[in-house]
Formats: sequence, C-alpha cells, structure tokens
Amino acid sequence: MSTRESRGGFSLTELLVAVLILVITMAGAIAGWLFVVRGERMNSIQQKLDMDVRKSLERLKAEMRLSTMDEVYFYPAGAGPYTAISFPMARDDDADGLVELDEDDHIIWDQTVVYHIWQSTPHQLRRTVFDPRNNSLTPGQRQEQLNAVVTAGSGAGTHNGANASTTVLFENLFTWTILGKGAVFDAYHPTLARMVGVNLGSFLLSPGAHAYKFSVIDKNPSSTGYKIGLDSLIVSPSGLEREGEVQTVSAQSGATASADYRSAGGWSGNYHLLFPATAVGNSMTLSMENDRWEETNFRGTGSLCDNTIVVFDDTLTPKDFVARLQPPNTTWLAQDQTLDLNSGSTTNGFLQGCAVRVLVRGGSQPDGGAILNSGPFNFALFYAAAEDPLQITKAYIAEAASSFGYSPDILPETSRQLYFGGSEQVNISEGSYALGFLGSGQSLDIQNDRSYIVSFLVTAAESERADARTWTELHPATATNPAPPGCYVLRGGTNLPDDVLTQATWAGYPDFETHEKLYAVERVYVLAPSNGTFTSQIVDTQLSAPAYQTMTWNSVKPSGTSLGLKIRAGNQPDLSDAESFSNLTAMTSGGAINPGNKRYVQFQAVMTPGYGGWYVPSLKDVTVKWTGENRLADIGGTMTVGPDYGIYELKIDDQVLTKGVTVSLTIFQDLMSAGGGGSNRLTSASVIEVEPRNTGK
Repeated sequence: MSTRESRGGFSLTELLVAVLILVITMAGAIAGWLFVVRGERMNSIQQKLDMDVRKSLERLKAEMRLSTMDEVYFYPAGAGPYTAISFPMARDDDADGLVELDEDDHIIWDQTVVYHIWQSTPHQLRRTVFDPRNNSLTPGQRQEQLNAVVTAGSGAGTHNGANASTTVLFENLFTWTILGKGAVFDAYHPTLARMVGVNLGSFLLSPGAHAYKFSVIDKNPSSTGYKIGLDSLIVSPSGLEREGEVQTVSAQSGATASADYRSAGGWSGNYHLLFPATAVGNSMTLSMENDRWEETNFRGTGSLCDNTIVVFDDTLTPKDFVARLQPPNTTWLAQDQTLDLNSGSTTNGFLQGCAVRVLVRGGSQPDGGAILNSGPFNFALFYAAAEDPLQITKAYIAEAASSFGYSPDILPETSRQLYFGGSEQVNISEGSYALGFLGSGQSLDIQNDRSYIVSFLVTAAESERADARTWTELHPATATNPAPPGCYVLRGGTNLPDDVLTQATWAGYPDFETHEKLYAVERVYVLAPSNGTFTSQIVDTQLSAPAYQTMTWNSVKPSGTSLGLKIRAGNQPDLSDAESFSNLTAMTSGGAINPGNKRYVQFQAVMTPGYGGWYVPSLKDVTVKWTGENRLADIGGTMTVGPDYGIYELKIDDQVLTKGVTVSLTIFQDLMSAGGGGSNRLTSASVIEVEPRNTGK
C-alpha cells in the first residue's frame, strides 16, 4: 500500500486565500438574505394587487347580475371600448337572490350604480351610487348623468345629485377596459400572453355541429396587427374545454390558420390556434359539435397514473402531451435520496475487505420516496472514487426486510446476484463505473413503495482498489425520526463468511457499523412495468340522461405493445354507483359505446410493454361523444392576447350571441430595484363577463 507525506502549518498565501474565501462567502450570504427580503416584499405587494383585482371585479359582477342590459350606459358613448359604466340595481330585500317586483310585476330599480376612474396620482377606481334612483330620467339624461360623474369624479351637480354618494374602491396605477353589447373581444396586450376565463356570451345550441365564425372588426389603437389566437374553447353546455389548435377550420378568408407551437410553455397543450389576420374583415370558421369530451392533455383534476406518466413528447410531429406507460429509466439516484448534489470519495483503501449494504429507500420509508417508479430491475451502477479504483468481488440486490424503518436486514428469498459483463467480480478504474446486471433467468420487480438493499463485497487484498464515490446523508435528525443511514458496513476482511451478502441479518456481527455516507451505488435502472393504467378525471356531462355515442382515440404503439380503453358512467359525482374498471373489458379500437345513460363518465387506458420491457405505448388523445340537447351554453375560453392582436367578434351559425359586459382590469406597481438601478413592475390582471338576467343567478 502506498504512503503519503503529510505536513503541518499554513503559509501566508494559504491564510490570505482562506480570508478571501471567507469574505466571498459572507458577501454571498448577505446578497442571499437581501434577495429573500426583497422577494417577501414583492410577494406581499403582489398579493395586495391580486386582492384589489378580485374584490373590485367580483363586486361589480355580483351587482350587475341584478341588473339589465337595457338600462346599461357606457362612457364614452359610442362603439367602445369604454372606461366607465352605469347600470340600475334591483332591490333584494329578503336576500334570496331574486329581485323584488311592484304590484304590476315590474322590477323595482332602486339604485343607479356607476363605476368610473378618477385621474389622480395614482388613479382611483370609484363607485358612485344614486340612492334612491330617479326612474323618470330619459335615456339622454342617463348618459348626461354618467358623463358628469366621470368628469367631476362624483355625482354632485348632475341629475339626482342630491342622492349621490361616492366611495374609492382602491387607489393604484391601473388600466381597465369595458366592452359591451355583443360577443366582442379586444385581444391587445403589451406582451404576448393568455387571457383566462374569457366569456364571449351565451347561445342556444341544438344537437350536432355548429359554425363558430371569428371575424376581425377593429384593432386597439395601441395594437400593430389583427391576429386572433385561440388557446382553449368552451362551446357546449357541459363546459368542457377543447384545445383550439385541434379544431376543424371549415372556412377562412384573408389568412391561413395553423397550430402555433408555444415553446415557452404556459399555453394549454403548448399550442394555440393562430389566425394571422392582416385586416378588418378577415375571418375563420370552426366546425364544433354539441356536445363532446376531448381529452388531449391528460391533466384533469382527479386523474390517476398507475405505472404510467403524462409527458410532453417533443419527438412527435406535432409535439404533444401523451399518457404513456412508464418507460425504462433511472428510478433511483443516490443524490436524490441523500440530498447531496456534490459527491465525494473515500481514500487510502477505506473499504478494503468490507461488506457494504446500501439502503435504497422506497415511498414507505421515513425520508424515503427516492424510488420514483416501479418496474423490473435492470441494473445497478457502481462508481469508483474519483482518484482511486474499486474492486468488487461480489454483489447482490434484495428487498429490505422492513420498508418502514431503517435496518440492514433483507428478505433472503428475494436476493439476486449481480454480474458485471458475465463475471461476479469487477475492477472499476478511478473515476469510472460498472453496471451490475441480474444473472440469466433471474428477475426482481422493483416497487416504488418498498425499500431495497444493494450489498457488495470489496477486495480484502493488499491493494489500492478499495475506494468508492460517496454521498453524505443530509436529511436532518428530528426528535421523532433519527437521521437516516447511508450505509451499513462490516469490517472483517477474509474473516467474513462467504454468504455474508445473502444473510438475512447483520445484527450479530461485532464489527457492524452504520455510516452517514452512501458508498459506490449511484443509481438503479428499471425496465417498463408489465402493465399500467391511466384513469381520467370524472367528467360531468351536465345531462341527466346523456345518449353516449362513440369513444375514439389516437395512440402510438411500438412493436409488441398494447393499449386499450375502458369506459364507465354513473349518476353519483364520485362514480360510486358505476361498474368497477376491473370488471370491464378494454376496447382495442374506437367505436360505439354503451356505458348507460348516466350523467358522469370516466375512461381508463390499459397499457402493456413490448420487446422485454424496452418499448412502451402512448395515448395521444381521447374523444367521447354524446348527443347534445337544445340548451343555452356559455361560450368562451382562454384566448391569446398580444401587441399585434386585433378586436374580433364571434357569431354562431351567423347569429349574434346574448349581449353582456366584459370588464378587464390590470393593476400594476413599480418596485425599485436595490441600489436604485431601475424597477420591476408587478402586475395583476383579470377579466369578467357579466350577463345581467335580473335574477342574481
């Protein structure tokens, strides 16, 4: 064995370097602290902005629901967009959500409410109320009243001014836009973004396909273009979202629509349907059925993956979200279990003649869960030290005797020997690694909720082949949970029995040691599981007795793989009254379905691998159709907005939608950067669409 010369003391140069490192460390710590403080301040300001947006718009929405479009006035008068709105409020004396009527069954309008901006520094959003309302004013006088409130900032000096009161809802820098009288949407925004929850109006839909025509009618003065972008759409009474980019474009003029990939993410499905219109009058028409469920992203609330994953596959053309059987992959990493991202190494033959057991902690283990997914064991990877080699004379893997507590004990019947290129022994060069595979005909299924132990014996020969890469266990000890071990070690050299690696317990050995470091074993790799399922969320059709028609899907099935779908329905929201999936036979191709005419519906995809677990199938999309009803549906969705997007209207089957009011509000605050070197702008934005129906519902 080699020897190394050592020396004591520090030179002046070493001392100066140490001081410099200390200064740099302290500077980094102070900078980190300032970053955290600034982040907390920004979070506090952001929360206040969000609260102001929500409170203001929700109040406006609640009040307008008790109004009527026939009595709504806008400022400035004309086609809009608008910055102020006036509407009547109906009396609801008994707080039952229904308006009160006079003896002639006429609605009692007892207030006039005006929302308007006061151009102070910063701006104020104000609410002026005329109570009681003067119901004798003419339409012209109503408009004059609104104009006066905007100019004066209150109701003083105008019609019914003696009964006016004004309150400030909030004071901040903000912009807002009001659109009314039709399914019109202004898609301008200073930066490319999405507007969530856009409601374009309501329409009475009949069964079958309908033509949705989006036509450019104008552009915001600040916009440089006329584009239309549709991320996702709600076009049926069920309220289920449909991806804009997968819809059928039946007609278009002035431009060509296409699925536009949004590589930065954020857009549903990472795409939107882009119609690059260049002028007023350009239009595109989508043909969409009433009613159906289009599942394309597999991320609905309540969906469940069992040996499957949902991923965005950028190798497909076009790229797409898929539900996929868990493919072969690394299921466990030493750095994930220990939290040590910077591995070290032993030196001076530290492991010479040692038997080592590495605890691979599963989901049931304290501080466990490092095993990501289940599947047949494929190999374990062993790393030598960075500057010294490692000789392993024998290695095994077995299931841990306990998946709930720390122990070196194994279940001997699960023990499987690992081989390195057909040999039970391997010499690993410094900084290099070796793969340990199961012997021919052997198998071991790794379950992610269980724990496993990789055991190996290091050469006892006098050599420098006994050093390994290390990972230090960084989980802190607590009063109820001691710090987890990295490895269990037996020192004994040639005195260790031949079967030490397969013995059930090591507790009786006098030289038994527990170490905080994990030695040599860097990863465990598994093949695809023998089967897996993806279970969708439960969908509410909003129909008491839907007539289900078909279920179809698109998938990718490499050689030897299989994929089928099951479907069930029930009248309970949790489908507790539905047939168990285990009792259903999977469809191997799309076609007619008959799960029963029940309100709630759910599907399950069943997948198996091919080519010994190396190939896996993927599910790209699923469509479930049922016959729609003659029923009023709210039409809208998530739209793309940007600096070159236009103002467009929607007509269905060449008919206008129910009129309403759309209000978008954006609040922002400039936060000075540290040292005065510029500012960061925090914003909060939201949009509401209100359809006054006189009922409060």
